[in-house]
Amino acid sequence: MELELKFLLVGFACAVSGMLSLITFVKWREVQALSRWLPTPGRIISSRVEAREVRSSGAGSDSSDTTEMRNFPAITFEYKVGGRKFQSSRYSVKENLGNFEVRETLAQFPRGAEVTVFYNPADPSKAVIERTMPDGAFKFMFQLSAGLVIGTAVLVFSIGGVLEAVQPHLPKPQNLGAAALLLFMGLFALRMGFAQKSLAEQAAKWPVAAGRIDSSGLQALRTHSSYQRWRTVFKSRIVYSYGVAGQRYSADRVTFGATVTASLPGLVGAQARRYVEGSKVDVHYDPANPGSAVLECRVRGLWLLWVCSAGFLGGAAFLVGLV
Repeated sequence: MELELKFLLVGFACAVSGMLSLITFVKWREVQALSRWLPTPGRIISSRVEAREVRSSGAGSDSSDTTEMRNFPAITFEYKVGGRKFQSSRYSVKENLGNFEVRETLAQFPRGAEVTVFYNPADPSKAVIERTMPDGAFKFMFQLSAGLVIGTAVLVFSIGGVLEAVQPHLPKPQNLGAAALLLFMGLFALRMGFAQKSLAEQAAKWPVAAGRIDSSGLQALRTHSSYQRWRTVFKSRIVYSYGVAGQRYSADRVTFGATVTASLPGLVGAQARRYVEGSKVDVHYDPANPGSAVLECRVRGLWLLWVCSAGFLGGAAFLVGLV
């Protein structure tokens, strides 16, 4: 592995580490500012699950408007400052990306519970209930940033040494760099395939709740790539709801695996036709995280991952003359 490439990879790790450190520092400054907010009695007036559409990166970074349904704890509380009554829905300084500790948060802040609210003395309309991060959160993030750089450096230079030791024993050593890249891609695809397969097998053991199809149809997406201008593609869009322990959740995941898109609507309409709006369905939900659910316990396009992995690994072996 060329020395320039090694330093390029380590430099990329340093850039990612710096970004993580900056985000952590900004959050730390926010927590420090909140520590000066003043306490006042408050009461939870609403505690429920709220489904929101959020931008998704799982369907490909070239999509401009791909979204997915996630469940959030929606906590609203009221409090008084100087005789004036205020309401707020920002209950915590912690970030919530959805489908995370929804049940636990609702249990922690049930409707009607008396709580201590911390408000901004300069602007009493701004307030939170939780103004601290979990113990060790900032320390962990800074350790993660440092570990990313150190781990990348160790990995890159150790792999470089292994490749340099192996190179003289290969029939076509001049292709070792490209072969190493294909080897990495093949192993990555293989790992993804086994991970998705494991998820589907676990979901088959999840509890089943009665659900309902809320909407079913096709979603138009605007996509682009480095070699193509913006174009419109279509994918099936199935949104369903289900109840767990008195709370209503929503989701749009039908299977695990890749999202299938096509330029012609007819090529991706079968799934939408199978799940008719208003029909009843069985929903498999994660008992440890009821906001995460799926309709079919299988991996869509799993065979493609196996084929890609075999192709990359075979290509790596071919380049160095092993086949």
